Amino acid sequence: MDVELTLPDEPVTLAPGVPTRVPVQLRNPYAGSLDLRVFLARGRAERWATVDPAGLRLGPGETAEVTVVLRTPPEQPPSSSLVPFTVHAEEAATGEPAGFATALLKVALPVPVTGKLVPKEGPSHEYDLRLANDTRVQAPLRVTAELDPPAGSVTVEPDAVLLDPGQAAVVAIRAKPRRPFSGSPRSFAVVVKVSDAYDPDREPFLTEVATGKRKPRVPTAVLFTTAIVLAVGASTAILLTGDHDFLPFGKKAATSTTAPVAKVTIGKPYALVDVFPHKGADGGRGVADAALAKLQAAGMPVRLVDSLASDTLADDPDGYWVLLQDGFGSPPAAEQYCAQWRSVAPKCKVTS
Repeated sequence: MDVELTLPDEPVTLAPGVPTRVPVQLRNPYAGSLDLRVFLARGRAERWATVDPAGLRLGPGETAEVTVVLRTPPEQPPSSSLVPFTVHAEEAATGEPAGFATALLKVALPVPVTGKLVPKEGPSHEYDLRLANDTRVQAPLRVTAELDPPAGSVTVEPDAVLLDPGQAAVVAIRAKPRRPFSGSPRSFAVVVKVSDAYDPDREPFLTEVATGKRKPRVPTAVLFTTAIVLAVGASTAILLTGDHDFLPFGKKAATSTTAPVAKVTIGKPYALVDVFPHKGADGGRGVADAALAKLQAAGMPVRLVDSLASDTLADDPDGYWVLLQDGFGSPPAAEQYCAQWRSVAPKCKVTS
Protein backbone atom coordinates (compact mmCIF):
# COMPACT_ATOMS: atom_id res chain seq x y z
CA MET A 1 0.00 0.00 0.00
CA ASP A 2 1.42 3.38 -1.00
CA VAL A 3 0.01 6.59 0.43
CA GLU A 4 1.49 9.54 -1.47
CA LEU A 5 3.72 11.70 0.76
CA THR A 6 5.15 15.01 -0.50
CA LEU A 7 7.99 16.97 1.17
CA PRO A 8 9.69 20.24 0.09
CA ASP A 9 12.08 19.87 -2.87
CA GLU A 10 14.60 22.37 -1.46
CA PRO A 11 16.76 21.50 1.57
CA VAL A 12 15.28 22.63 4.88
CA THR A 13 17.54 25.09 6.70
CA LEU A 14 17.53 24.93 10.50
CA ALA A 15 18.89 27.56 12.87
CA PRO A 16 20.24 26.27 16.20
CA GLY A 17 17.53 26.34 18.86
CA VAL A 18 14.89 27.80 16.52
CA PRO A 19 11.82 25.65 15.66
CA THR A 20 11.26 25.16 11.92
CA ARG A 21 7.94 23.87 10.54
CA VAL A 22 8.08 21.53 7.54
CA PRO A 23 4.77 20.74 5.76
CA VAL A 24 4.10 17.13 4.75
CA GLN A 25 1.26 16.43 2.33
CA LEU A 26 -0.44 13.01 2.36
CA ARG A 27 -2.88 11.70 -0.25
CA ASN A 28 -4.96 8.52 -0.12
CA PRO A 29 -5.32 7.22 -3.72
CA TYR A 30 -7.49 4.27 -2.69
CA ALA A 31 -11.25 3.68 -2.51
CA GLY A 32 -11.27 2.98 1.23
CA SER A 33 -10.56 5.18 4.26
CA LEU A 34 -7.21 4.95 6.07
CA ASP A 35 -6.25 5.65 9.68
CA LEU A 36 -2.57 6.59 9.65
CA ARG A 37 0.26 7.31 12.07
CA VAL A 38 3.05 9.62 10.83
CA PHE A 39 6.59 9.52 12.24
CA LEU A 40 10.26 10.06 11.33
CA ALA A 41 12.70 7.24 10.67
CA ARG A 42 15.40 6.68 13.26
CA GLY A 43 18.33 9.05 12.92
CA ARG A 44 19.62 12.46 13.94
CA ALA A 45 16.56 14.33 12.67
CA GLU A 46 14.20 12.04 14.61
CA ARG A 47 15.64 13.34 17.90
CA TRP A 48 14.83 16.91 16.84
CA ALA A 49 11.33 16.25 15.45
CA THR A 50 7.72 16.21 16.55
CA VAL A 51 4.78 15.57 14.20
CA ASP A 52 1.58 17.61 14.48
CA PRO A 53 -0.79 15.82 14.32
CA ALA A 54 0.87 12.44 14.65
CA GLY A 55 -2.29 10.59 13.55
CA LEU A 56 -4.99 11.33 10.98
CA ARG A 57 -7.79 9.73 8.97
CA LEU A 58 -7.84 10.00 5.17
CA GLY A 59 -11.00 9.30 3.19
CA PRO A 60 -10.94 7.90 -0.36
CA GLY A 61 -8.96 10.25 -2.64
CA GLU A 62 -8.58 12.74 0.22
CA THR A 63 -5.50 14.92 0.76
CA ALA A 64 -4.37 16.31 4.13
CA GLU A 65 -1.32 17.98 5.61
CA VAL A 66 0.66 17.42 8.79
CA THR A 67 3.60 19.42 10.09
CA VAL A 68 7.01 18.15 11.15
CA VAL A 69 8.47 20.59 13.68
CA LEU A 70 12.28 20.38 13.72
CA ARG A 71 14.19 22.05 16.53
CA THR A 72 17.91 21.50 17.06
CA PRO A 73 19.59 22.08 20.44
CA PRO A 74 20.78 25.71 20.87
CA GLU A 75 24.37 24.47 21.09
CA GLN A 76 24.14 22.51 17.82
CA PRO A 77 27.10 23.62 15.64
CA PRO A 78 26.26 24.83 12.14
CA SER A 79 27.26 22.72 9.16
CA SER A 80 27.00 23.00 5.39
CA SER A 81 26.50 19.21 5.12
CA LEU A 82 23.09 18.02 3.92
CA VAL A 83 21.41 15.47 6.21
CA PRO A 84 18.59 13.25 4.84
CA PHE A 85 15.46 12.65 6.91
CA THR A 86 12.57 10.32 6.07
CA VAL A 87 8.91 10.70 7.02
CA HIS A 88 6.93 7.44 7.26
CA ALA A 89 3.20 6.73 7.31
CA GLU A 90 1.81 3.44 8.63
CA GLU A 91 -1.63 2.03 9.31
CA ALA A 92 -2.54 2.88 12.88
CA ALA A 93 -4.24 -0.43 13.61
CA THR A 94 -1.75 -2.90 12.13
CA GLY A 95 1.54 -0.98 11.84
CA GLU A 96 1.69 -1.93 8.17
CA PRO A 97 3.84 0.52 6.16
CA ALA A 98 1.68 2.85 4.06
CA GLY A 99 4.27 5.12 2.43
CA PHE A 100 7.30 7.34 2.96
CA ALA A 101 9.17 10.36 1.56
CA THR A 102 12.70 11.70 2.06
CA ALA A 103 14.03 15.27 2.14
CA LEU A 104 17.25 17.04 3.13
CA LEU A 105 18.14 19.45 5.91
CA LYS A 106 21.15 21.43 7.06
CA VAL A 107 22.00 23.35 10.22
CA ALA A 108 22.99 26.93 9.40
CA LEU A 109 24.00 29.94 11.43
CA PRO A 110 20.92 31.91 12.51
CA VAL A 111 20.27 35.27 10.91
CA PRO A 112 20.66 37.50 13.98
CA VAL A 113 18.91 40.60 12.69
CA THR A 114 15.69 41.81 11.13
CA GLY A 115 15.20 45.28 9.75
CA LYS A 116 13.33 47.75 7.59
CA LEU A 117 14.36 50.89 5.71
CA VAL A 118 11.88 53.70 6.44
CA PRO A 119 11.93 57.17 4.77
CA LYS A 120 12.22 60.10 7.18
CA GLU A 121 9.72 62.93 7.10
CA GLY A 122 11.05 65.94 5.23
CA PRO A 123 12.33 67.01 1.84
CA SER A 124 15.63 65.16 1.69
CA HIS A 125 16.60 61.59 0.82
CA GLU A 126 17.07 60.48 4.42
CA TYR A 127 16.06 57.12 5.86
CA ASP A 128 15.98 55.24 9.15
CA LEU A 129 17.20 51.64 9.06
CA ARG A 130 15.42 50.04 12.02
CA LEU A 131 17.21 46.91 13.22
CA ALA A 132 16.24 44.31 15.83
CA ASN A 133 17.91 41.20 17.24
CA ASP A 134 15.29 38.56 18.06
CA THR A 135 17.79 35.75 18.70
CA ARG A 136 19.64 34.65 21.83
CA VAL A 137 23.09 35.61 20.57
CA GLN A 138 24.91 38.91 20.28
CA ALA A 139 25.08 40.34 16.75
CA PRO A 140 28.08 42.46 15.65
CA LEU A 141 26.90 44.18 12.45
CA ARG A 142 28.41 46.25 9.66
CA VAL A 143 26.06 48.55 7.69
CA THR A 144 26.97 49.76 4.19
CA ALA A 145 25.03 51.78 1.61
CA GLU A 146 25.54 52.71 -2.03
CA LEU A 147 23.74 54.55 -4.80
CA ASP A 148 22.66 52.87 -8.02
CA PRO A 149 23.74 54.37 -10.38
CA PRO A 150 26.81 55.43 -8.37
CA ALA A 151 26.38 59.18 -8.93
CA GLY A 152 26.36 61.22 -5.75
CA SER A 153 27.08 60.32 -2.15
CA VAL A 154 25.51 58.38 0.70
CA THR A 155 26.46 58.28 4.39
CA VAL A 156 25.70 55.75 7.13
CA GLU A 157 25.70 56.69 10.82
CA PRO A 158 26.67 54.61 12.70
CA ASP A 159 28.16 52.09 10.26
CA ALA A 160 28.90 49.51 12.98
CA VAL A 161 26.33 48.24 15.49
CA LEU A 162 26.57 45.69 18.29
CA LEU A 163 23.07 44.33 18.96
CA ASP A 164 22.51 42.34 22.13
CA PRO A 165 19.70 39.75 22.24
CA GLY A 166 16.32 41.49 22.27
CA GLN A 167 17.85 44.88 21.49
CA ALA A 168 16.87 47.31 18.71
CA ALA A 169 18.77 50.14 17.02
CA VAL A 170 18.25 52.83 14.38
CA VAL A 171 20.87 53.65 11.73
CA ALA A 172 20.61 56.96 9.83
CA ILE A 173 21.06 56.76 6.04
CA ARG A 174 21.55 60.05 4.20
CA ALA A 175 21.72 59.99 0.40
CA LYS A 176 22.52 62.84 -1.98
CA PRO A 177 22.10 61.52 -5.53
CA ARG A 178 23.59 63.76 -8.19
CA ARG A 179 21.02 65.95 -9.89
CA PRO A 180 21.00 65.95 -13.71
CA PHE A 181 21.43 69.34 -15.35
CA SER A 182 18.69 68.79 -17.93
CA GLY A 183 16.52 66.15 -19.53
CA SER A 184 14.07 63.77 -17.89
CA PRO A 185 13.95 62.98 -14.16
CA ARG A 186 16.57 60.36 -13.33
CA SER A 187 15.72 57.29 -11.25
CA PHE A 188 18.05 56.13 -8.49
CA ALA A 189 18.15 53.50 -5.75
CA VAL A 190 19.73 53.46 -2.30
CA VAL A 191 20.93 49.92 -1.53
CA VAL A 192 21.62 49.21 2.15
CA LYS A 193 23.26 45.97 3.33
CA VAL A 194 23.70 44.61 6.86
CA SER A 195 26.54 42.09 7.22
CA ASP A 196 28.54 40.19 9.81
CA ALA A 197 31.12 42.66 11.14
CA TYR A 198 33.74 39.91 11.52
CA ASP A 199 33.02 37.84 8.39
CA PRO A 200 33.00 40.05 5.27
CA ASP A 201 32.81 36.99 2.98
CA ARG A 202 29.50 35.83 4.43
CA GLU A 203 26.31 36.71 2.57
CA PRO A 204 24.60 39.85 3.97
CA PHE A 205 22.01 39.20 6.66
CA LEU A 206 19.74 41.85 5.24
CA THR A 207 19.43 43.96 2.07
CA GLU A 208 17.00 46.89 1.89
CA VAL A 209 16.37 49.12 -1.14
CA ALA A 210 14.74 52.56 -1.41
CA THR A 211 14.04 54.20 -4.77
CA GLY A 212 13.36 57.72 -5.97
CA LYS A 213 13.79 60.24 -8.78
CA ARG A 214 15.89 63.38 -9.18
CA LYS A 215 14.47 66.17 -11.30
CA PRO A 216 16.84 68.08 -13.60
CA ARG A 217 18.06 71.52 -12.61
CA VAL A 218 16.80 72.91 -15.93
CA PRO A 219 13.55 71.35 -17.25
CA THR A 220 13.50 70.24 -20.90
CA ALA A 221 10.69 72.69 -21.67
CA VAL A 222 12.88 75.62 -20.56
CA LEU A 223 15.76 74.50 -22.80
CA PHE A 224 13.40 74.05 -25.74
CA THR A 225 11.84 77.49 -25.25
CA THR A 226 15.28 79.11 -24.93
CA ALA A 227 16.45 77.44 -28.15
CA ILE A 228 13.39 78.73 -30.03
CA VAL A 229 13.89 82.27 -28.73
CA LEU A 230 17.56 82.24 -29.76
CA ALA A 231 16.74 80.86 -33.20
CA VAL A 232 14.04 83.50 -33.81
CA GLY A 233 16.37 86.24 -32.60
CA ALA A 234 19.18 85.08 -34.89
CA SER A 235 16.86 84.89 -37.91
CA THR A 236 15.55 88.40 -37.24
CA ALA A 237 19.08 89.80 -36.94
CA ILE A 238 20.09 88.25 -40.26
CA LEU A 239 17.06 89.68 -42.04
CA LEU A 240 17.59 93.18 -40.62
CA THR A 241 21.38 93.46 -40.91
CA GLY A 242 22.49 90.78 -43.32
CA ASP A 243 25.37 90.09 -40.92
CA HIS A 244 26.19 86.40 -40.40
CA ASP A 245 29.30 86.98 -38.30
CA PHE A 246 27.52 86.42 -34.99
CA LEU A 247 26.55 82.87 -35.97
CA PRO A 248 28.78 80.10 -34.59
CA PHE A 249 29.61 78.76 -38.08
CA GLY A 250 30.44 82.20 -39.47
CA LYS A 251 33.59 82.77 -37.43
CA LYS A 252 35.64 81.23 -34.70
CA ALA A 253 33.77 80.76 -31.51
CA ALA A 254 34.68 83.42 -29.00
CA THR A 255 35.76 82.35 -25.58
CA SER A 256 33.01 83.10 -23.13
CA THR A 257 32.91 82.93 -19.40
CA THR A 258 29.95 82.31 -17.17
CA ALA A 259 29.86 83.60 -13.64
CA PRO A 260 29.78 80.63 -11.26
CA VAL A 261 26.87 80.23 -8.87
CA ALA A 262 27.84 81.58 -5.47
CA LYS A 263 28.16 78.62 -3.13
CA VAL A 264 27.08 78.80 0.50
CA THR A 265 29.06 76.94 3.15
CA ILE A 266 27.13 75.47 6.06
CA GLY A 267 28.99 74.21 9.10
CA LYS A 268 27.96 71.11 11.00
CA PRO A 269 26.23 70.66 13.31
CA TYR A 270 23.53 73.12 12.33
CA ALA A 271 19.98 73.84 13.52
CA LEU A 272 17.31 73.37 10.84
CA VAL A 273 14.55 75.86 11.71
CA ASP A 274 12.11 75.67 8.78
CA VAL A 275 11.91 74.76 5.06
CA PHE A 276 9.95 76.36 2.20
CA PRO A 277 9.74 74.75 -1.28
CA HIS A 278 10.56 76.75 -4.42
CA LYS A 279 6.92 77.14 -5.44
CA GLY A 280 4.68 79.90 -6.72
CA ALA A 281 5.33 82.97 -8.83
CA ASP A 282 8.23 84.13 -6.65
CA GLY A 283 9.63 80.65 -6.08
CA GLY A 284 8.55 80.66 -2.43
CA ARG A 285 10.85 83.56 -1.53
CA GLY A 286 8.06 85.77 -0.18
CA VAL A 287 6.89 83.21 2.38
CA ALA A 288 10.48 82.47 3.42
CA ASP A 289 11.32 86.19 3.83
CA ALA A 290 8.20 86.71 5.94
CA ALA A 291 9.15 83.82 8.23
CA LEU A 292 12.71 85.17 8.50
CA ALA A 293 11.44 88.64 9.44
CA LYS A 294 9.15 87.20 12.10
CA LEU A 295 11.96 85.22 13.75
CA GLN A 296 14.41 88.12 13.60
CA ALA A 297 11.78 90.41 15.16
CA ALA A 298 11.64 87.97 18.08
CA GLY A 299 15.42 88.32 18.44
CA MET A 300 16.28 84.85 17.11
CA PRO A 301 19.61 84.64 15.24
CA VAL A 302 18.85 82.80 11.99
CA ARG A 303 19.70 83.02 8.29
CA LEU A 304 17.97 82.15 5.02
CA VAL A 305 19.80 79.86 2.57
CA ASP A 306 18.91 78.62 -0.92
CA SER A 307 19.45 74.84 -0.96
CA LEU A 308 20.59 75.03 -4.61
CA ALA A 309 23.62 77.03 -3.47
CA SER A 310 24.71 74.42 -0.91
CA ASP A 311 26.24 70.96 -1.23
CA THR A 312 25.07 70.15 2.31
CA LEU A 313 21.33 70.73 1.97
CA ALA A 314 19.00 68.48 0.00
CA ASP A 315 17.42 70.23 -2.99
CA ASP A 316 14.95 67.69 -4.39
CA PRO A 317 12.80 68.17 -6.38
CA ASP A 318 13.13 71.88 -7.22
CA GLY A 319 15.06 73.29 -4.28
CA TYR A 320 14.09 74.93 -0.99
CA TRP A 321 14.51 78.10 1.02
CA VAL A 322 15.96 76.92 4.31
CA LEU A 323 15.97 78.81 7.61
CA LEU A 324 18.91 77.61 9.69
CA GLN A 325 21.67 78.57 12.07
CA ASP A 326 25.18 77.09 12.17
CA GLY A 327 28.53 77.82 13.78
CA PHE A 328 27.93 75.62 16.83
CA GLY A 329 30.88 73.94 18.47
CA SER A 330 29.02 70.72 19.26
CA PRO A 331 25.60 69.05 18.85
CA PRO A 332 24.64 69.86 22.49
CA ALA A 333 25.20 73.56 21.75
CA ALA A 334 22.86 73.32 18.76
CA GLU A 335 20.31 71.43 20.88
CA GLN A 336 20.47 74.23 23.45
CA TYR A 337 19.81 76.77 20.67
CA CYS A 338 16.68 74.88 19.55
CA ALA A 339 15.47 74.54 23.14
CA GLN A 340 15.97 78.27 23.75
CA TRP A 341 13.90 79.30 20.71
CA ARG A 342 11.34 76.47 20.73
CA SER A 343 8.45 78.86 21.47
CA VAL A 344 8.93 80.78 18.20
CA ALA A 345 10.51 77.96 16.14
CA PRO A 346 8.77 74.70 17.12
CA LYS A 347 10.19 72.78 14.11
CA CYS A 348 13.82 73.46 15.07
CA LYS A 349 15.95 70.30 15.01
CA VAL A 350 19.67 69.55 14.99
CA THR A 351 21.44 68.01 12.00
CA SER A 352 25.02 66.80 12.39
